[in-house]
Amino acid sequence: MLLVPPLMVRPMVFDLQPDHSFVRTLAGAGLPTYVLDLGVPDRDDQGLRLDDYVLGVMPAAVEAVRRHAGTERLSLVGYCLGGLFCLLHTAAHGDANVERIVTIATPIDFSKMGLVGLLGAAAAGRVDPLIDAMGVIPGWMATAGFQLLSGRRAVARLFELPSREADEAYLRSYGSISRWLSGLVPYPGEAFKQLLRDVMRRNQVHSSWLTFGERRIDLGTVGCPVLAFAGDTDAIAPVASVVALRDHLPPGRVSVRMAPGGHVGILGGPAAPDAVWRPSAEFLLDSPRRPAAPNPGPL
Repeated sequence: MLLVPPLMVRPMVFDLQPDHSFVRTLAGAGLPTYVLDLGVPDRDDQGLRLDDYVLGVMPAAVEAVRRHAGTERLSLVGYCLGGLFCLLHTAAHGDANVERIVTIATPIDFSKMGLVGLLGAAAAGRVDPLIDAMGVIPGWMATAGFQLLSGRRAVARLFELPSREADEAYLRSYGSISRWLSGLVPYPGEAFKQLLRDVMRRNQVHSSWLTFGERRIDLGTVGCPVLAFAGDTDAIAPVASVVALRDHLPPGRVSVRMAPGGHVGILGGPAAPDAVWRPSAEFLLDSPRRPAAPNPGPL
């Protein structure tokens, strides 16, 4: 089992607290669990493209997990664009040894992303000189953008804090999610330009025209079962953008489940254990070819 975060997000999103952890839920269900750390890009990494992650980083990580776990078959779990990396890897490499995929808040049709999609498409090309000058997109910019998009919900949480000061579990959850959002890391400039131009403006993932090098990637070639979770109040990856995966895969191969929460709450909120984590574990364990096994230890 390999968990894949999106660029800009640290892998701690899968392990927020000892008593509130997706990783521990999966491992506790008997699933050997690994987490991919995409590192902290700096100006030396500004030339990295999405191609490098899908065609380079993902296959290397998958192979490392296979060697360490001593098995050819594994499943992939991705959050946001980490879920897209899982799908693109499986499609690009025709990886028949990927057993199952879980995506959480992963947009497929970027024309259905609302304000985020409109802003991204409008910025494509226009902000290239600024991106080239910076080299990487600073994490604080993403944090500020997320807070602006959260709008009233972010303000409401601040006003709710005094009334919840005796609720230790709530305060721990609030603190861990705040650290998640304030700890976003830089995004390589070329990858970000590619995201704006090819993925958001041209919508090439959904149109099946996304091309890395000479390799055109069609999500319809993903041959394993996929479970996709959509947040019912997600303003960044709205339900319509997530359920578009059904346009690429037959009903018997893809299942979409609604979960309470926005883009953060769906993965780290109080409802996540029952709505996302445990259903994910059940889906991943539902395979006659891969019984539950103890984790072989750190990689």
